[in-house]
Amino acid sequence: MTTETHVLLATLLAALPWAETPSPLANLAIRGITADSRAVQPGTLFVAYRGVSVDGHRFIGDAVARGAAAVVGEAAPEDVGALPVPYIRVRDGREALAWLAAAWHGHPSQRMRVVGITGTDGKTTTTTLVSSVLSAAGEHVGVLTTIGATIGGQHFETAPHTTTPDALELQQYLRHMVEAGVTTAVLEVTSHGLAQHRVTGIAFDTAIVTNITHEHLDFHGTLENYRRAKAMLFEHLMNTPHKPNTPKVSILNADDSSFAYLRPIPAERYLTYAVEQPADVRAEQVRYDNSGTTVRVASPLGTFDVHTHLLGPFNVYNVLAAVAAGIAHGADIPAIQAGIEAVQRVKGRMEPVDMGQPFLVLIDFAHTPVSLEQALTAARAMTDGRVIVVFGSAGLRDRAKRGMMGRVAARLADLAVLTAEDPRTEDVNAIIAEIAAGAEAEGAEEGRDYVRIPDRAEAIAYAVAQAQPGDVVLTCGKGHEPTMCYGTTEYPWSEHDAVRAALQRLGFTAHQQPS
Repeated sequence: MTTETHVLLATLLAALPWAETPSPLANLAIRGITADSRAVQPGTLFVAYRGVSVDGHRFIGDAVARGAAAVVGEAAPEDVGALPVPYIRVRDGREALAWLAAAWHGHPSQRMRVVGITGTDGKTTTTTLVSSVLSAAGEHVGVLTTIGATIGGQHFETAPHTTTPDALELQQYLRHMVEAGVTTAVLEVTSHGLAQHRVTGIAFDTAIVTNITHEHLDFHGTLENYRRAKAMLFEHLMNTPHKPNTPKVSILNADDSSFAYLRPIPAERYLTYAVEQPADVRAEQVRYDNSGTTVRVASPLGTFDVHTHLLGPFNVYNVLAAVAAGIAHGADIPAIQAGIEAVQRVKGRMEPVDMGQPFLVLIDFAHTPVSLEQALTAARAMTDGRVIVVFGSAGLRDRAKRGMMGRVAARLADLAVLTAEDPRTEDVNAIIAEIAAGAEAEGAEEGRDYVRIPDRAEAIAYAVAQAQPGDVVLTCGKGHEPTMCYGTTEYPWSEHDAVRAALQRLGFTAHQQPS
């Protein structure tokens, strides 16, 4: 539901990008839009679609009984039956909902520049860096990431485990941005958000990809389908309205396998970034020290150094993507340098927790084979001691990656503590067994190279207790997330609190950082 007084049904239907039979009551006043029949109030437009587990058409009768003024759905009218209100059939209910939501809120994305960032890993960090660079360049930026939305200095929490909100909520955020005077929106965009049309109807101007690797195959079925979903962001560029003096820009990782797939998609300008391959924005030299990373960047603006406080070689790519975005938006070198430097940390992304202990503890969101490998490789470079990692794999998600992650941990960690990560309705011990099988296939031995502790808080406490001076303890998979899902219930969870509690057990109490 929204707070708008009313919009004519004809106005809403005009936003649909395909021809529909006009409703005989097209001048009907609509006072809200929802796809949840329980939220229907008198005057609401109810949108029904066939979801992953529930068919919204089953609730049309309930919606009408609650006062729906009209219904939009995918089913044939004869299958819906006679209704006392107008019924408009569409080709895809989710797609229709997105366009209707955009129209309801006055197409806010057409009134500011919009940057979309997709990829398997690094989306949140890249979104944070890009928004910082554009802010340093003088743009008034609104941000939407996994961690939440930031608009006009205010922070709003988004739903757990969901990067891209549903279309109605997303358009409401965009409208809020316009009302707050935002000139550029920077959005983290997931494959689910693209495939389920949550971002359909948004006029993107700049599209950025971090990488595309093995993830979410439980939903997409194949890597090809997953890659195709990611490509939708770049297809939106030329298929949405152009804005004055705002070219449609595609920013691609020339080192990633996605490059050959995404480069043929039309755009008005292309910018590439890379560490290894030739690119418009390229890292010529990378230096690491205790304060972070310094990257010498060769670019269309010339060669210059940027310094980031963020840890890990993979963050070099995130920095390069942000440099490219700054160039695309006309930022100068000092603004790019200042924007990168200003990002002190990103919550739950290689984030250190320092309570005075003589070893390093890092919290990271890594939950894919590639991101786990990157995090462990970065941790290994930070110590001459041992690397101890705590991780699991989510239930009801991509099962194939479990063994792959076990193999990665066996290769790169000295000790892996296998534990829960949102098991949902699956048996956590069965999930851990699949990870363990991968580790053993790589030669790991239980009790020596890995242990199983299903309780995540106890797993973290165990890992911390094993650490010696100079070691690195890395907890992966939860990062910033505020809940842990067991069964169908989201229970409160804080990785930061769990780590601090584990350190306190050992007598470390110097709380030296915010959460």
